[in-house]
Amino acid sequence: MTAAPAPQAAEEPRATPAGLLEPSAFEAPVPTERTVRLRTNLPLQAWRFAAVGIRMTRMILRSHG
Repeated sequence: MTAAPAPQAAEEPRATPAGLLEPSAFEAPVPTERTVRLRTNLPLQAWRFAAVGIRMTRMILRSHG
């Protein structure tokens, strides 16, 4: 006894996600003045770098201790 092939469902056309065809969907956001100032402030960046280094050192020492 042979089974009849199952009827194939008609494929529905794929809908495009909302806003994908708008040109603004492909533009990168522009940082605010405050964000640029914070990113280019050397003393602040040095402090953040040191803080991350200290946190990483503490985590590594805890895992190996």
